[in-house]
Amino acid sequence: MNHAYVDASWREEEAERGQGGWGLVLLDGGELPRRIGGQLQAPDNNAAEMRAVLEAVRSAPAGQPLSIYSDNWAVLHAIGKGKGPASLWPVRDEVLDLALTRNIALRLSYVPRTRRHMRAAHDLANAARLGQHSGPLSGPWAEVNLDLREGSQLARVALRRPGERVSAEVPLDPLDPLPPSAQALLAAAALAQPGETVRVRRASKLARALWDNPLRSLLPAAQARLLAARAQADSAGVVVEFE
Repeated sequence: MNHAYVDASWREEEAERGQGGWGLVLLDGGELPRRIGGQLQAPDNNAAEMRAVLEAVRSAPAGQPLSIYSDNWAVLHAIGKGKGPASLWPVRDEVLDLALTRNIALRLSYVPRTRRHMRAAHDLANAARLGQHSGPLSGPWAEVNLDLREGSQLARVALRRPGERVSAEVPLDPLDPLPPSAQALLAAAALAQPGETVRVRRASKLARALWDNPLRSLLPAAQARLLAARAQADSAGVVVEFE
């Protein structure tokens, strides 16, 4: 079973509107936990907390059970018991529909913020809420920066779209048939929303070449991974461009 610790941060800016951030720590059997955070406009903290749950379901491996841990009873009751504020129901339904589509059996539990991974999720949410934008974006597209350091087991993926900023630490598997740069690129493509054009900066020439033509890889397992990622992007209307 995979495990996700989720939390949110929110500050009111005007009536029923504020700046929010969500964070999650995903333990999915990898050597290192995945830490993901994002920024959004939200009417209240509960909405930001529900978004964190949605991103956990979106990020977890398909076809495997997922335990989600939160310190927000409103969100837990909305998903687990169908109770709570009506404002949470649309995203709650999106969570349940996505879990069904991805064949993920959900289990929800309360844990206090004092737990180690919950503290990390809270820190991610705070950092996301306080993130600075370089300017508004228009249209259904996003910018992605890839940061890979030689010899590191982690790559940093930072995505920016209108009104939202998402960052993720991606564990790099030295035994993966894909080179590290391609592993990071596939993680970036997975953060895209349906119909979105993703403009990727700092992608290596190798990662670009493999994305443009998966058959350039000499390893069948790598070809299969790349072809599957391309097919998923195409079916969702996601376009990946390079700068």
